[in-house]
Amino acid sequence: MRAAVSVLATAFLLSVPLAASAETLSFTLENKTSNMVVQVHVSPVDGGKSVELLRKKGLYGGKSRQLTIDDGTDACVYRIRVVFEGDSYYDLRDKVDFCETGSYTIAE
Repeated sequence: MRAAVSVLATAFLLSVPLAASAETLSFTLENKTSNMVVQVHVSPVDGGKSVELLRKKGLYGGKSRQLTIDDGTDACVYRIRVVFEGDSYYDLRDKVDFCETGSYTIAE
């Protein structure tokens, strides 16, 4: 009897989905330039794929927008690449810890 209960308990625990450890991060991107941002790419500094956050919705100069990083990882620190209209871009070589900051500003 005890063995049957143990087997049933084990089967139940294996059938329950585990909570994902991935973290969704949100921040406000402020564009304090005179140019329109057409793409924002982020990638975890410890490896992983790059994710585009604007999803074909540009961000005009002087505007801001709430963006969400939902890349399936629990990373906090990312590299960021901003592409402006006309294919000029801005690479941030420093690391941004989006767990610690709620906004990021692009300025000329």
